[in-house]
Amino acid sequence: WEVKRLKHLSCRIGDGMHTTPNYVDVSEIYFINGNNLNNGKITITENTGRIDEDEYAKFRISLNKDTILISINGTIGNLAFYNKEKVILGKSAAYIKCPASLSKYFVYYSLQTDYIKNYFKSSYSGTTIENLSLETLKNTPLPFPNLVEQIQIAKYLDKATSMIDEAVKKIEIRIELLEEYKKSLIHNIVTGKVNVQGGDE
Repeated sequence: WEVKRLKHLSCRIGDGMHTTPNYVDVSEIYFINGNNLNNGKITITENTGRIDEDEYAKFRISLNKDTILISINGTIGNLAFYNKEKVILGKSAAYIKCPASLSKYFVYYSLQTDYIKNYFKSSYSGTTIENLSLETLKNTPLPFPNLVEQIQIAKYLDKATSMIDEAVKKIEIRIELLEEYKKSLIHNIVTGKVNVQGGDE
């Protein structure tokens, strides 16, 4: 495989606006930053700012279905796929537009590797808050197999990671049930609902 810089593989790499938009109370258009990017999706919370159509028209960036979003300020490396959401980006959210020759899913998994994370860490700027510069992001070295191999790799990882996520979920449910049992046991004993007389001292 050839190793290439991300800027030579993508159509365009950029970030969001570096100013604060005018917020409104009611709208279905959102102003998002890096903390809205989680596990491949844009997540909207009650604290996510809303903007009107005028602000959206003024600051929107033309994104498409082959766009990946990545956090570049504070928490570095959170990822999401753009899926036609009506959003504008803040400065802590960067975007990577992939051409037909580059699988967005392959890039998504590549950006999660320790190799890339260490590359990012070696270049952080900023004192109190870590920052990943656009220049560093653009120069990220990525392996570049042909498109067929990219798709095969991404599909394999989709299946494998889904199985792992399912196993983790089952374990988390068991832990939650055990925690509830522990609380119930403590409550029942200290309130005298369970008789422990004659037990080991």
